[in-house]
Amino acid sequence: MKKWIMAGLAALLLAGCAAEGDIPQRAQTGHLGGDTAISRELAAKTIACAFYSGDELDALTLKEGFSDVAEEDWAYPYIAGCVEQGFFAGSEEGTFRPQDDLTLWEAQTLMDRLAPEYDSRIVLTDENKNMAVSYELWVQLLETALKARRGEDSLYFYGIETENAVLLQKDGLCDTGKFTAAGLDLQPYVYSRITFLEKDGEIIALLTVEALSPVVKNIYCRKEDGKLLLETGEGAAAFSYQGKIEEGICDVKLEEGKIQEVTPAAELGRCTVKRVNEQEIYLAEKGKRDWAADARVYDAAGEEMKKEDFSDLICGTSTANYFEKDGEICAAIIEEEAVPENMRVFLKGTEQETVTISAEEAFTLSNEKGKKEFPAGAKATLTADLPWFDYGILTVAAESPIRLEFADGTSYTYEGILEMERRGENSFSIINELPLERYLLGVVPHEMPTGFGQTALEAQAITARSYAYNSFYGNAYCGYGAHVTDTVASQVYLGYEKNETAEAAVKATEGLCAVTEEGTVAQTYFYSTSCGFGAGSQEVWSKDGSFSGGGKAYLQAKAHGNFATPQTEEEWLTFWQDWEQEGYDMDSPWYRWKVYFGCGQLSEIAAKTLHEVSATNPSLVSVQEGNLSALGRLQGMAVTRRGKGGVAMELQMEFEKGTVTVKTEYAIRKVLSPTKLTIGEPIYLQRKSGDSLTGQTMLPSGFFAVKEMRNGEGTLTGIALYGGGNGHGVGMSQYGAKKLAEEGKSSAQILAYYFPGTRVEKVL
Repeated sequence: MKKWIMAGLAALLLAGCAAEGDIPQRAQTGHLGGDTAISRELAAKTIACAFYSGDELDALTLKEGFSDVAEEDWAYPYIAGCVEQGFFAGSEEGTFRPQDDLTLWEAQTLMDRLAPEYDSRIVLTDENKNMAVSYELWVQLLETALKARRGEDSLYFYGIETENAVLLQKDGLCDTGKFTAAGLDLQPYVYSRITFLEKDGEIIALLTVEALSPVVKNIYCRKEDGKLLLETGEGAAAFSYQGKIEEGICDVKLEEGKIQEVTPAAELGRCTVKRVNEQEIYLAEKGKRDWAADARVYDAAGEEMKKEDFSDLICGTSTANYFEKDGEICAAIIEEEAVPENMRVFLKGTEQETVTISAEEAFTLSNEKGKKEFPAGAKATLTADLPWFDYGILTVAAESPIRLEFADGTSYTYEGILEMERRGENSFSIINELPLERYLLGVVPHEMPTGFGQTALEAQAITARSYAYNSFYGNAYCGYGAHVTDTVASQVYLGYEKNETAEAAVKATEGLCAVTEEGTVAQTYFYSTSCGFGAGSQEVWSKDGSFSGGGKAYLQAKAHGNFATPQTEEEWLTFWQDWEQEGYDMDSPWYRWKVYFGCGQLSEIAAKTLHEVSATNPSLVSVQEGNLSALGRLQGMAVTRRGKGGVAMELQMEFEKGTVTVKTEYAIRKVLSPTKLTIGEPIYLQRKSGDSLTGQTMLPSGFFAVKEMRNGEGTLTGIALYGGGNGHGVGMSQYGAKKLAEEGKSSAQILAYYFPGTRVEKVL
């Protein structure tokens, strides 16, 4: 383990330091707080912010109060957080001494509690243990302890980032946004470029003053009432300025709080975004351009200018005005709201090495250099090494639908246009852009069997349209130039084939979406089959495995049949072992399923899948004991946390040499992959329909119970899983929608059932 090397006692202690609050009126460049003591309350803040979000801190209360800490004190939630975590404690007299300096022995105690396995220690003596610790030193100690606690070399897993910004006002307005700074006096740093640690918009600790005469780069400037306003997107700072200026993007040099120089950027005008990420942007009219290091994105479409991200520049739209400096894009200003008329689909959800193009009528290939026409019936086979890809995006267009034959043997027909771009030495991406309603024709019959009937298909069409609407604004695949992919990662889209039933459903619901009580389009998730219960969105999706937040009111767990909710593991096992249990989804082959693993089989599978899931998201796999690489044989397994509808949220696996907890239903389904590796017989997943499947890469759902098999000595010999359903369980069950339609419910009534509190309304 990397050790923190102490430079000597003089570097650690603050002998005769200035009292807190004695910071000079104008800070100097360099590290901050080297001659200023840190108080216990400020130290508590730096610790608490690492372990709680802002909302979580606001909800905390001190279970045992301190006589010198009032609920209205700025430090109250931070002290409460540190006490709850067991890092800080009060005195025997019931006080916390919030304003007292943090002493050296207290700092070492905090280090021991934050990172108990860290083996470097401060040398304490009777002479130094009660000496004050400087602000600068404490920040260094805290960073060291937090990194050692997780064995990581960054603070990323705590949600803490280092920010570099020009402080424009003492209330925390910086050129990069607005920050709160409870307990900190920012006045000495106004008009300086500073670095600091921040989380959720809160300044946790100040680090350095980088410059006293900074240049604010690529900021939106405008004049009003004789003042020059620097717009950050979260507020504006006003300065006296007599020079002439065109409203737009500028570099502004400050000195002693005054504007010394204003340098405008070149305006490019409106351009169409083809794709965008944090490094570069592809504009149809300008080609591929890099973003400047301090580039900004503003939204000026509403009443107030807002700060936005690169992903808010929605692919396929021309709603933003762009500015250029030194050949790079330095800013974009969104001037009107984008409307989801067209959808852009990333085909196959991955890059391709070759594809063959054909069409019933003539088609053209064009790029930034030229165009070539191919006659009707001709075929063009493309590979990434062809010169066609040397000149930007390659566009395929035709009057008739275009046929693509992929290397995996599949082939589909697409309306609209196709765009292809070289992504690597041997691969290229393919994007299909077409009108939203035409896109739905390629979704509805492939997400729901047309045999489910007109009403169920109408419910599917409205659900798919609402999903597409939100995906358009989410712009999740903007790095490829798309809003969605054509796989289950978004919703399945297989191009266009004539299907009168699906076309009728899409036409009958044209422009209709599910709308919330607040007037926004609902996030309409859907899945194949419920087990008789659905899940709340907050019980299924959690990036860090904390399951924080209440989820959306219309995406909560509920029963999809007339039965009571099981309360114990035994009752859930009994529920899923009953394959005749009546429910809305009982006609689905996935309504009930079971799978058996030999102990050796599952030990081998888990050794592989735990590593794979942890590599993707380390916060979803936690090792309480032992090492993930050497856990040994499985000795026991149990679901230790469930959602209200029974979905597995946490799974505990006990091994010979350690205990592992897996969080979120998707990660659990991946870890329990029912596919034989080398040990034992093939693993069969048996379904209610009577068939058995092999080679499944993950469990059908997270709705299952565990039955351990043990021999006479109590040794684990195998694991049986009894479960039901197929998919994540959030939102509309497609088999359930079919049943409700058969009972006479309209498509609007079906959506009102699965998304309670919403209504169907024309949006597009």
